[in-house]
Amino acid sequence: MLSRIVQSLLLSLLVGTCQAFQQIAPLTRPTTSLHSSRVVILGGGFGGLNTALTLHSLPWTPSSPRPKIVLVDKKERFVFLPLLYELCVGDASLEEVAPTYRDLLKDCPDIEFVKGDVSGIDVDKNAVYLNVDGECCMNYDALVVATGMQPSLAGVEGAEEYALPFYGIEDCYELRKKLNVLDEVPDENINVVIVGGGYSGVELALNMAERLNNASVTLVHRGDEIMPGSTDYNRQTATKKLKTKGIQVLTRSSVDKITPTENESNPFVPSCQITLRDKTSDGTTSRDITAHLLLWTAGAKPPTGGALNSRLSRDTTGRILTSPNLCAKNTDNVFVIGDASRAKKNNSPATAQVAMQQATTAAWNVYATLDKEKLLPFRFVELGEMMSLGSEDASITSLGGRFRWSGEVASLARRLVYGVRMPTGTQAVKALGLG
Repeated sequence: MLSRIVQSLLLSLLVGTCQAFQQIAPLTRPTTSLHSSRVVILGGGFGGLNTALTLHSLPWTPSSPRPKIVLVDKKERFVFLPLLYELCVGDASLEEVAPTYRDLLKDCPDIEFVKGDVSGIDVDKNAVYLNVDGECCMNYDALVVATGMQPSLAGVEGAEEYALPFYGIEDCYELRKKLNVLDEVPDENINVVIVGGGYSGVELALNMAERLNNASVTLVHRGDEIMPGSTDYNRQTATKKLKTKGIQVLTRSSVDKITPTENESNPFVPSCQITLRDKTSDGTTSRDITAHLLLWTAGAKPPTGGALNSRLSRDTTGRILTSPNLCAKNTDNVFVIGDASRAKKNNSPATAQVAMQQATTAAWNVYATLDKEKLLPFRFVELGEMMSLGSEDASITSLGGRFRWSGEVASLARRLVYGVRMPTGTQAVKALGLG
């Protein structure tokens, strides 16, 4: 049974990968000579890192030499976000979930990693401005913007002071410290609130209910239903598990403000009061709930600076508008992928799966741009969805819903597939526990 499921998952990945590459197959190898060139990639997440690795692996020749590839990120570690909670509770190591870029790129001498902040882009001069121990300017022949989004708490009074986002390594270790403190408190005296009912919020709610067995866990979501955009199977499976775990789900509810409050049962454990605004058929009502642990997975915005300091066209949320070939509007050598981008037509969801597929198309289009070849349009191939429902439980849909699993087998398959999707073979070996 397990082997058939694993084979099906791997088959789905293979089919999806082959379909994604079908659009690339007609491209002929450039024949004209290239001058020495530089490709700058801003952002080292799923999209940026995979673009760099794909560019490095393309069939460059003496007449079409490989360009210098510069990968820029403000952090020194790549973070495989789907396994961040496993790192938090010790089910995965730091090197499995968050290897350094230099370790990942040690076998790619033509990729240079630069740790720094992006302060601006001048598309007229083909230049990016970086803060790397001081301001510096770097010219490019082609640019890939993959800066993603960052958590946004500024719009809610008290959120920055009392809510803990869960997006990076620092957040992971901070949550671990808070859980260690709460271990000294009887679970029945603990109130945990998670804001945001997307995949991350639902996964956190279920894992918190498992970690703090008798705690009161509440999931707050402003939409009409949790996990918008998810498959019906995953949403229904998650909803059933939330109910089984006794997690209170508040939909059509948003956070108005957060204020400190005294914890009478244990003054050493900080608490806060959350004022919620609920939408009802009669209008809007308000209520207060208390949290000893408040986790925030709702809302994101483009990073300050960087592409915002440019003339690149953006939508109202700050995402850069692109053509079907991922090229930024009114440019011919700037490509934008991942959460930072928004296609005017056929916009894809903001997921790691989309970013990784866009990375392949962006890499080939950079390859074609440097040699004045025709660019390829991006076409998203849905490979399926996976989510954690606890340490030994998960839900998976694949191949357009033809394959659906949940339970322990799905949990094992999820870790296997994530291992296969690691950016390098060496990292995959580590993640699968084979090295």
